[in-house]
Amino acid sequence: MESMCTKQDFNFTALGRTLILGFSHQQDERSLDFIRVLRTGINKQFHQQLEDSTTTFNSINLFFKEAFQLEQIKPELLNIIAALDFKNTNPTTLWKLPICVAEDYNTDVQEFFIGDQKKVNAYIDRFLSLEFHLVFYGFLPGFPYLGGLPTAMAIPRKATPSRLTLRGSVAIGGDQVGIYPQDSPGGWNVVGNCPIPLMDFTKTPPNPIEPADRIQFFEISTAEYAEFVTALEKNTDHPYLKPFAHD
Repeated sequence: MESMCTKQDFNFTALGRTLILGFSHQQDERSLDFIRVLRTGINKQFHQQLEDSTTTFNSINLFFKEAFQLEQIKPELLNIIAALDFKNTNPTTLWKLPICVAEDYNTDVQEFFIGDQKKVNAYIDRFLSLEFHLVFYGFLPGFPYLGGLPTAMAIPRKATPSRLTLRGSVAIGGDQVGIYPQDSPGGWNVVGNCPIPLMDFTKTPPNPIEPADRIQFFEISTAEYAEFVTALEKNTDHPYLKPFAHD
């Protein structure tokens, strides 16, 4: 994969100790991989100066430990962009996450299809066959925005948000998929629930799933879901917890 951007495709915005590196290209899997590789290169080059870095649909946000001069930083960043090497980078990871799609966990999809169980089952079967990719985290700490849902499977956000969307809810908002890291009000349509907590602030990083990583869900029964919950409550080992099964 060759560099997909020129110097003219970038814009630099300095806000205090934060530098926003913006892109003008359209967001897709290829551009996500470009952002992933570029972020890795920047973190390597500026690891002593950076407090943290995050990504969005079309930007990399760099949080510096101390004040910086944009005119000094910008040439270094452009050099990193020009020297990007996509042949010698780590491939993205495929994470396989369990999801319970029993009727109690997908009432929103039931409502969307007006209780037509045949359509509900067909939708869920198609959903489970898909491979998604992490675009970025937002809304809540650890809330992953996932791309990869076909436009034909988009479900509009709720006109009136629910007062409570349970932790672990896998939900659809338009053509995006998200996983609620905690109980929260929410306007997305829940298709199932993933019992594995994706955020652990006692670890570094708190979530090992990186932007551009791939995610696929596999179905578990309500009994298996209960096993996950019990294992987590007892802090005991479970075959799917170390780590999330991945290739």
